[in-house]
Amino acid sequence: METVAEQMSMRGGGTLTMYQDGPRVHMEAERPSDGRGLYKVWLHGDRGGKLLLGTLAPEGGALRLRRTLSIGTLERAGCWPQFWAEAPLAFAFSGQSDGRWYCEQHPDRLVADPILKERCAGAMLCRKGEGAFSLAVPFRTDRPVQLPTLFCLSRVERWNGQLHLVWDFDSKGQPVVPHKKEESGQNNCQ
Repeated sequence: METVAEQMSMRGGGTLTMYQDGPRVHMEAERPSDGRGLYKVWLHGDRGGKLLLGTLAPEGGALRLRRTLSIGTLERAGCWPQFWAEAPLAFAFSGQSDGRWYCEQHPDRLVADPILKERCAGAMLCRKGEGAFSLAVPFRTDRPVQLPTLFCLSRVERWNGQLHLVWDFDSKGQPVVPHKKEESGQNNCQ
């Protein structure tokens, strides 16, 4: 008995090829390697389900991902039998100034204060704008805050489905103090 492979175009570029083998579905995602960063493959069910298939990895001049999942797993995720796929850029390899978040490997190089440089050792999310930038880390109540001295200057934003603490900095790497809210007479540090 011959198995027939189906192929679909992914939003964001590339193709997803799959074939069913009994209770399992074999999938291979592929997109051209553009050197911009890491791409993740997501499945979206027609009824609102969503499942992360994984991260595309370099192979033979392209980016590829192979996964075998049970039909039960796909059904529980709401991604079977009807679904579509996307491969968005998840993390850019270099800083971008278009207002998108990317993974900054050396945020310590961006900040001016020596104490902050120590606390910013390790990768953080970064978003650059005109003459300023923001840094962000996942917000967890069961772990210490990465920049405790700046906690009162942070705000909470949702990114990629998770809460993050976000700090704004000026072009010199100095933290930006949020303006007082004139109407209420409150500031963010009270």
